[in-house]
Amino acid sequence: MNTIVACIVGQWLQVYNVCATQFTATLLRLTANRSQECRSITLCAPSGAVVRTVSITPTTKVTDICLYAEQLFFEGTYETPLESTSLVWNQVPNGGQLTVTHSKFEGIKDTVLKCHTKRVNSVSWHPDGTKLASGSWDTTIRIWDVTLDSSKCIAICRGHTDGTNTVQWNPSGTKLASGSDDTTIRIWDTTSWKCLHILQCHTHFVHSVSWHPSKNWIASGSYDSTIRMWELTSTGTKCLYVLNGHTGTILAIHWNPSGTQLASGSGDKTIRIWDMDSLTGKCVHVLAGHTKTVFSVQWNPTGTLLASGSMDNTIRIWETDTWNCTTILEKHTSSVYSISWNSTGTLFASGSFDTTIRVWDTSSWKCLHVLQCASSVTSVEWHPRGTYLASGLTDGQIQIWK
Repeated sequence: MNTIVACIVGQWLQVYNVCATQFTATLLRLTANRSQECRSITLCAPSGAVVRTVSITPTTKVTDICLYAEQLFFEGTYETPLESTSLVWNQVPNGGQLTVTHSKFEGIKDTVLKCHTKRVNSVSWHPDGTKLASGSWDTTIRIWDVTLDSSKCIAICRGHTDGTNTVQWNPSGTKLASGSDDTTIRIWDTTSWKCLHILQCHTHFVHSVSWHPSKNWIASGSYDSTIRMWELTSTGTKCLYVLNGHTGTILAIHWNPSGTQLASGSGDKTIRIWDMDSLTGKCVHVLAGHTKTVFSVQWNPTGTLLASGSMDNTIRIWETDTWNCTTILEKHTSSVYSISWNSTGTLFASGSFDTTIRVWDTSSWKCLHVLQCASSVTSVEWHPRGTYLASGLTDGQIQIWK
């Protein structure tokens, strides 16, 4: 060899394996699949210290090599982080490096989105964090591009004939579901923004929808006191079954991370846990403790805790192995309308009609931040990477915090 190349063992093995594969394919007169080629790049702190070395392929995205709350920058630049969906292969040569920084939620107002003309009832981040959907009593659903410095509305979904109460993306981000006071659920294509399906069986307002974490199912909760389970198929949609048991309006539903149980919160002051693993839709637990309507329920990312927010101004934390209430948060002075765990379960946000959002440390349940909003808070949701918090307000604004 005329050239001596210094490299780490890991890099040498990657190069050797690719060459060996190509050589073998040539002998067998086969076409070698080059899509599995690997490169090694280094992630460094701003000081230059090596954080870690990672392998990438042509399909590796920024989000694939980032850890929680990390941002990646080109070496020597710190103005604009690389977008989470950007492909790394074309931007960083083999042996190159990126600078990694950590972002910490500080409770600072970052962006205010103003287009809705009435109360914003629901905000939902796209799974890749590049877009935000919002549903309003002005009957519209707006899609916001949050990768731009100015964060602009890129689509408006029209079709509901009454206020939109809830919006949620499916886990892959290819569809968006919305529930409305017109008693219907609409399923939207997230490329054309056309309505694919209209689900009609509820007899009253639809206040909550929740996609199954892995199957093509969607649950809906209504003022008619029922939960309906729908399946989306290649030929259409069908209602699999109806869950009865609550004696009041159903204002919140949420799947556990494994998709085996569904939690529902109701105007009857209770939370019900439904066994969905056997497809029987059997109520296995009734959680009592709130003294007024339960507006929101949400499992933590590991499924070990369930949180509930209520018109009684409190948040209750339930352990899911015993179903005992272990913590009651009582700092809000009005109804707790919306709650959200961040992706690691370390932070918890609660939005209230007292015009504040509170951010809690889930290890101590100490309130870390009190965010003063322009009006009452109807919806809060953490960005998938945990660096931003979106909130929908009764005055039609959306405020994003960092």
